[in-house]
Order: sequence, then C-alpha cells, then structure tokens
Amino acid sequence: MKTEWRPWVLLSLAAFLVSSGAFWVGPEIAASDFDGYVGAVVAQGVAYAAAVWIVITWRGGMAVLPILILGTAILIRLIAFAAPHDGLTTDAYRYVWDARIQLAGFNPYAFVPAAPDLASLRDGDIYPLINQKERAVTIYPPIAQVVFTLGGLISDSVFGQKLVAALCELATLALVLIWLRDLGLPRERVVIYAWHPLPVWEVVSQAHIDGAATLFLMAAVVAVTRGRQSAGAALLALGAMTKVFPLVLVPALWRRFAWRPVVAFAAVCCAAALPYWLWGFPDLSGYLGTHLDMQGYGAGWGFHVVWMLRDFDLGDMSGRMYAAIAMAVLGALALFMLFARGADEVRPVSLVWLAAAFVWLTSPHYPWYFVFIVPLLAAHLSLPVAAMTVLAPVLYVTRPPGGPTWTELYAVVYWLPAALALVALAIYIFTRESSPPRGAQ
Repeated sequence: MKTEWRPWVLLSLAAFLVSSGAFWVGPEIAASDFDGYVGAVVAQGVAYAAAVWIVITWRGGMAVLPILILGTAILIRLIAFAAPHDGLTTDAYRYVWDARIQLAGFNPYAFVPAAPDLASLRDGDIYPLINQKERAVTIYPPIAQVVFTLGGLISDSVFGQKLVAALCELATLALVLIWLRDLGLPRERVVIYAWHPLPVWEVVSQAHIDGAATLFLMAAVVAVTRGRQSAGAALLALGAMTKVFPLVLVPALWRRFAWRPVVAFAAVCCAAALPYWLWGFPDLSGYLGTHLDMQGYGAGWGFHVVWMLRDFDLGDMSGRMYAAIAMAVLGALALFMLFARGADEVRPVSLVWLAAAFVWLTSPHYPWYFVFIVPLLAAHLSLPVAAMTVLAPVLYVTRPPGGPTWTELYAVVYWLPAALALVALAIYIFTRESSPPRGAQ
C-alpha cells in the first residue's frame, strides 16, 4: 500500500513546486526583469521535469493522478492569466490593433498603424505600444486576423486577446488527452503538456497567436489519427493560415498520393485568403519579408549555425546558402518520414522530430516559436527535444555589453539539446549492435 501511494506523494510535491514557481514568475514579468523571468521559468522547468519523470517511470495504476495533474494545470494557468502582460512582449498590442481596424472597416494588410486614415482609432493605451507602427503593416496570416477579431469582439483590449488565447490553449490540452486515449497511451502522460511552462507563459500569459495555430494543428493530428484525412487537411490549413509552422508536419500526416486532402487543404487556404484579396490588397505576406531581414536571416547571422560559424571563425556562409542547405536537409527528412511509414500511419516520433528539426534549422529567436512542439511530446517524449523546449526561454536573456551574447544563448538552447541527441543516438546504436540477434541463445 505504501508503494501504491508513492507517486501521489512525489507528484504532489512536484505540483507544489510547479505552482510555487508560477507565483514567482508573475512579479518578474511585472518588473520587466527578463533575466529574472528566465531564472524563474527554468526553475519551474526543473520541477516540471521531475514531475514528468515520476509519471513516465511509474508502472502502477493510480486513478487519482489525472485529477492532481489537471487540477495543477488549471491552477498554474489561472496564475499565468492573472500575471501582467506587458513585461515581456508587445505582440498582443498589435493583435488588439489589427482587430480594432478590421472592426472599423480597414484592411490590416493595407495600412500601417501610423497611417493618417487611422488617426481616429488611436488611443493612449494600445497604439503607443505597437511595435514598428510607423512602417509595418501586419505580418499575421488571415486566420490569425480572424482570431484577433474574435478577441476584439470580446474586448478592445489585451484582455480579449488573452481570453481567446487561454481558451485555445485549454482546448489544446483537451485534444492532447483525446489523442492519448486514441493512441492507447496512459492519460497521465498529459502532464508532459499540461505542466510545461512554455505554453502556460507564452500563450495563456502573453497571448501569442501560436496558441491558436497549435490548437488547429492538434485538431488536425487527432483527425488524421482517426483516419479523417480531409478533415485533418482542412484543420491543418487553418493552422497554416494562422502561423505557417503546421505545414512542416504534412509529411507525417498526409496519406501518400491521396488527392482529397490536397483539395481540402487548398480550398481552406483560398477561402481564408480570398476576403482579404477582395478587400483590395493582394500581398498577404504583409511586412513579413522585411521583418525576417531585420532578424538577420537575409544576412545570415539570424541563423544560429551561421552565427556560430562566424563567431568561431569556422566559415562565412551566406544566409541564402544556409537556407538552401537547411531546406534540403528538412526536405530529405520529410521524404523519409513520408515513405518510412504506412500510408495511413501516424507516428508520433515523426511528428516530434520533424517539428524539432524545423525549429532547430530555422533558428527562431523567440521562445513562443517552440510552443507547437510541446503537445506532440505527450505521445513521444524525447529528452533532447523536451530539453530544447524547456530551455527556450533562455532566448529572453539580456545581452548587455560585456555580458552574454547570442553565442552563449544559442549554445544553451540549440547546441546543448543537439549534443544530447547525438549522445542518445550513440547509445542507441551501441545497444543495438551489442544486443544478440532475435532467437539467439
């Protein structure tokens, strides 16, 4: 009997630490203390890792564990939702603005916030905090604009955007539970997503649109797992028209050479884009190209591989050359994932590694770009990939003169997990070669 209650006691302790860590994070956001925030979230991540280890290694049955897991998940989300928003990013102010001008009849792809036509819509709360308001139209795709508008209908403030983001994130949590049940996996594995700090703080607290894109992605994964290819393709299109990253998982989800899912995907994309085209502005990429150049991708230094090569005087690869190589590597991996499985088979391992490879190769500079990987880990837990998502907030660390540089941040977020992956691969190869053949005595 004592052994039966051991996971309850250990997981209760982990739940206390995760919840206590959540109370610690809020004040760091309020103070705009980026380094303090990183320390608090990474510490919470350590408690989270302990909880995952308890759940994954426990072999007995304990019906009460899901109650503890979901109860703690709700608690930390309530804490995150109540935390101040404006200490880390200003993205939600752009969301509010895009919703406001659409509800007033203006196309967000056609007008920068500082345009004279929009003067009557400016205020002292939202407008001053919009990033690049003098030169940047929106960079967000059409379905993201629909999500922003839903938030704007609730409230012309950050609260409306946070509420929609929180509801999307809770729906994603529910879909993870459904997916685990469909796969025949223990429902306790939901802790891998439910207690992970990244979606809690980047979606529920900071309202990043990645939460809505991840919701559509997980809905597509569940639909395809159940054999509903066309519905899955339509949902994946909604995700891609919210934020582009769901596209990378097509090779792991598409039934090879099936044409109906292709038609469904294309139809949803066209239906989402058409209203904005008819609204009188054909370029739906908005300010995205310029934004990517400002992040250093055109010059090359925005990619962590190129940065490291240059910083250690190992080479001076151009941004275009690296992008071509990265696309070739990702394409080869995608083809392997597409043809190494059954036509209708959905392998969680393929989803996880395609998503992780995409993020590692494209080198995002912000933690919220890692969020969509987290629910996939619930079905296939990879230590290197999980480490990359837990360490992603390190990208917030400030870089004052004489302090840390991108070199140190990239080493922690990208290269440490890569080293873990290489070690895991070496162990796998060694154990496979040293084990006797099947049937050997």
